[in-house]
Amino acid sequence: MSKSIRSAAKIAVWLLLVLSLATPVQAQANSNGGGYWIPNDKEKMKQAARLLKEGQSVEKMGIEKDKPQKREGFQTLKKLRKEDKDARAAYYAQPGAPKLTAAGWMPPKFEYDYIQTTNECRQNPASGSETGYIKNHYAFCWSHVATYQVPRKCHLGICFYDGVQFQFTEIGYGSNHDRKMRVVYYLDDILVTNPALNGAKLKIDVVCEAKLNPGDCKPDPDTPAEERTIAQWKNNNFGVKTFLSEAPEATEDNPDKIGYMDFWPKLTIHHAPKNFTKTIDGIKQTVRFDSARYMFAFPDQYFPQGAIFSKTKSVLNVPTTDPDFAILKEAGEHWKFAMDHPEETKPYVLGKKIPGKLGSEPLTRMYTKRHPDEYNKNRNKTRSACDKEFKDEDRTGKQCDEFPFAATWQGSATNGQDWFSIRLISAESNQAAGAWLGAWYAYDRILDNDPFYVQVKAPEKIATIHSEGQPKEDQDHRSSDNFAIDNLPPYATKLQWKIVEGPKDAHFDVMHDDSFGLDETIFYDLHNESTTEIKKSGDLYIANPTNTGGQSFTIEVYAIP
Repeated sequence: MSKSIRSAAKIAVWLLLVLSLATPVQAQANSNGGGYWIPNDKEKMKQAARLLKEGQSVEKMGIEKDKPQKREGFQTLKKLRKEDKDARAAYYAQPGAPKLTAAGWMPPKFEYDYIQTTNECRQNPASGSETGYIKNHYAFCWSHVATYQVPRKCHLGICFYDGVQFQFTEIGYGSNHDRKMRVVYYLDDILVTNPALNGAKLKIDVVCEAKLNPGDCKPDPDTPAEERTIAQWKNNNFGVKTFLSEAPEATEDNPDKIGYMDFWPKLTIHHAPKNFTKTIDGIKQTVRFDSARYMFAFPDQYFPQGAIFSKTKSVLNVPTTDPDFAILKEAGEHWKFAMDHPEETKPYVLGKKIPGKLGSEPLTRMYTKRHPDEYNKNRNKTRSACDKEFKDEDRTGKQCDEFPFAATWQGSATNGQDWFSIRLISAESNQAAGAWLGAWYAYDRILDNDPFYVQVKAPEKIATIHSEGQPKEDQDHRSSDNFAIDNLPPYATKLQWKIVEGPKDAHFDVMHDDSFGLDETIFYDLHNESTTEIKKSGDLYIANPTNTGGQSFTIEVYAIP
């Protein structure tokens, strides 16, 4: 073999060794660089920053280059409202407590509950999700780490990069007064791996697409895109974008002049020395505009138009254990019982199911002045059912409360299956609840035919246990069979233990049945109405009862807010 051939062979072997040692990403790296979004995961963010500083690609982490958002064109109103109904996210609305005045029970004044800071946004796990964090109909945010890889040099298929990385956070503000929506965006933790990139220009815009009417998407000319160098963004790290909506003509299919638009951030970096330009798009979010003139809270709050983040399930939160909401206790407990135990409600109907709880079918608002016949049918049927069910009861100071509400399409006459509940409650609670519900419709812009849910924060029984008055025969501690603490409502913060039968002065422990070891005491020295922390577990039992006089007793365990 000639010397030249041997030299060529050595070079070929050397190249094979180099390429085999290179990571798959390095071997396949291209010279164009790229733009990426890094999830809000501390370890992934640290790993991405380390790779940038080492001149390597974040694709080593399995991160793919960002793909531009696709425009979808106009949709039907029916389809858009169905997408809202099918949203996975949910928010829990809680207007302030109703107040008693000389004119009767009045709702509280409307107050926005906006997202105040980037920290508030980023602390919520949903802020980095595909839908972002929708706090309520007027507050939305999304936060991700933006990363750009600018090619530094490539040799024999191996590329090294300089990088720009920063935390991008957008916070959206809806309105209960105007067909206007505003986005404020921030750049934090800006990192450059090459000082020359401080001179790169970064342009940030928020773009929109009309979904129902041509006038749904009108960027405010007073809030154009912002273009600054990276060094300038470090000194001035925020920008604003405002969108307006033109109200269409009212039609039979769209009497509330509803409009829809999608919006998303678009970030473009340009580094002239490397002739490098890359754009990345953030997630899409939806805004619904309306000019529903019946958004009115008695006596003097009027909200004739608005803009909301609509891709979320609306949940009316009723905190009956909060002292400020004591007036809603009777009504709220009725609503909760109706949803939890429909077959035990009046009137009796075999197989009855009552909607309204999150996870089941929603309620749907009926604007009564638009559908007076249907509303009156609900009221008349409820009145007739109450007269029949409670004909022998003293109704002084009481009124007949119905659930689902008469102003819903699931009301007593309009649900089509007699799936409703009635109960006598105090007139005060009934009237306060009606005023409060009506105000919430206006505050959260629950339009005619909008779905919503009801969550009542009330104590919920999760277990009933019968215990002997002393340890069972051949047992050192156990005085009951096993029971479980599970299926707790999402709002539960404590457990309450009530003795409902037997000696009320009894004391007892709660132990865990360990089949392979020593049983552990979970709670010590409980008594009637003791409260404890929540510890979900199966195979629990009552142990070491005292002060029983040898009598058995029954305990009910409640999850409480």
